[in-house]
Amino acid sequence: MLYRNFAIATLLAAPLIVMATQALLPKREPAPQGQSAIMADVPPPPVPVPVAPVVTPGAPTVDAASSFGQPMAGADQPALAPGAGLPDTSAPPISGGMAPGFSPQDAPAGSPNAE
Repeated sequence: MLYRNFAIATLLAAPLIVMATQALLPKREPAPQGQSAIMADVPPPPVPVPVAPVVTPGAPTVDAASSFGQPMAGADQPALAPGAGLPDTSAPPISGGMAPGFSPQDAPAGSPNAE
């Protein structure tokens, strides 16, 4: 019901809003029929267009053509390996098991840490 009332109000108000807007906005003056809108006295000077140099790629080498479809040299080696700029391990090893000052007996009842 609310949608129906909104739709009716929109259909009635939209033409009124358009007519009020057209009445309040300034009107454009139409060009006189006797004159052309474009004056062809002097054509504008041509704008120079910059021309980019044409770069032609060199012909592929015979070696590249013969190895087409073959794996690249060194493709079986990992790109990043420990010792080649990477640390040996991702994190220091955990020693001790539990944090100091915490014991399972201190955990509240029902906690997954309680034993």
